[in-house]
Amino acid sequence: MSVSTPTPALDSIDELLLFRLTLLSAQASALVVRLCEGQFGITRREWRVLGLLHGNDGMTPSALADHVQLDRARTSRAIGSLVKKRLIVREINQSDRRGANLLLTPSGRQLYQDLMPHVKDINRRILSVLNQDEMQQLEAWIQKLYESTQELNIELSPNFLKTYQMHGGRDVTPRSVLD
Repeated sequence: MSVSTPTPALDSIDELLLFRLTLLSAQASALVVRLCEGQFGITRREWRVLGLLHGNDGMTPSALADHVQLDRARTSRAIGSLVKKRLIVREINQSDRRGANLLLTPSGRQLYQDLMPHVKDINRRILSVLNQDEMQQLEAWIQKLYESTQELNIELSPNFLKTYQMHGGRDVTPRSVLD
């Protein structure tokens, strides 16, 4: 598939930034998914959780869900799966016995150490088409777009209904109809 250059009009889905980023992410993620599932026996979501815990042992499940920007149910399923695989453990929080902290097991640390070099190599190879100046520009643009998106979320979120899935459907009634 050829990727079109966006025009100011943004007349088609092919010209939208989010669509183009989704295509890029899908292509790059497919490599990591095959690596995780085919060679290491974990899912991409489990890898995300494992990777974040590697540098942040002791996170709570809710803090982890916020950090990876996944809903709590999906995060909980990934955590449960990693616990069953004995890659992480839940440790009761001594200051709040209702909560738990998540810790990597020695097997979880080893899996991270075995998998991370492969993931870094994939990332390095994807980025190898950029020179140092382009890398710095990319980093600056990503940060700028991230900040813009955060501001837009604050501005627009009150105007959109939260979606929910019930029996395969979604509530997509415009807010103005409900007001």
